[in-house]
Amino acid sequence: MTKQLQYKNITFSLSQAEEIGNHDMSFGIYINGELVGSTIYGIPEWEKIFSSEEEKDAFMYAADIEAHKEEARMKFEHEFGLAVEQADQLELSNDEIAEIMEERWSIPHQVMSAILPTSSESVKSFV
Repeated sequence: MTKQLQYKNITFSLSQAEEIGNHDMSFGIYINGELVGSTIYGIPEWEKIFSSEEEKDAFMYAADIEAHKEEARMKFEHEFGLAVEQADQLELSNDEIAEIMEERWSIPHQVMSAILPTSSESVKSFV
């Protein structure tokens, strides 16, 4: 799995670095197709990419959020055999799904709430 994302003027990719498990998953961080670090260990040579440590930290924060969402999507599919966009096919409420995912996969309720489909009047946010 590789997911391409945009952060300010940086296009980067997250690529699954390990098998699905009950622990936090690591994702490789690629910029311009080059592996520059991971979500677990950070970006060792960040000075080549960012002008300040604050800029690097802001990027890593955004990358971590996206990685957590992607991890939740992958674990949801593994658990239920459906893409998260198909969650309405389950006979479970979003709260019940979030409880299952937190109990079995250690995915926080906040992350699941950010990716589960909701009614049109609801607004999702995870920052």
